[in-house]
Amino acid sequence: MGRRVAVIINCSRRKSVNDEQVVKRLGGMPGFDLEREDEYRKLLSDLMRPALDMYDGPEFRVLRRFRGCADVFVFSARYGVISGDRWIIPYDAYLGNADESVLDKWMAYGNPDLNQLVSGRWDYVIIRLTKTYMRYFRKLVDPCKLGDDLHIITSRGNAFNCGNAVYHHIRGFGDSQSVLRKLLMEKCSFHP
Repeated sequence: MGRRVAVIINCSRRKSVNDEQVVKRLGGMPGFDLEREDEYRKLLSDLMRPALDMYDGPEFRVLRRFRGCADVFVFSARYGVISGDRWIIPYDAYLGNADESVLDKWMAYGNPDLNQLVSGRWDYVIIRLTKTYMRYFRKLVDPCKLGDDLHIITSRGNAFNCGNAVYHHIRGFGDSQSVLRKLLMEKCSFHP
């Protein structure tokens, strides 16, 4: 049996759905207004996608190539912690524009897959969060307790101080994609 692999990554601004379609229907883009999720899901049902397919940043393209090898969890500005398989609406939200009240909103309406992440028995964990997202993530989860073999892809000076972590310091998204691909290739039985 293979090792249980989890990847935690923050959401990307680029989505696979054109913003104009959403704005045309709603008059604006959903953001941090998670309390309106049910209403939006009805109005945007045909535009919904699994999170792994909705986010279209470069790192998500790498993750899609390794679908089935790792359980992907996205730390989303709108939703909190979600599985890559969770169907979501297109939105526009960035934690750099948020305040601490977003934590209360996640606790009331979001974090649908937080328990799945923290209760998983992960053998191998890859964390790729920007400094802003890492700061909020640490308020929800102790990343050091997520798995035995912990790999953190980050810029210098952005650390969890976990004794069991291997840090992969990067300079930008190109480096990040390369390190993510390399780590997944080491743990996956197939190479896309």
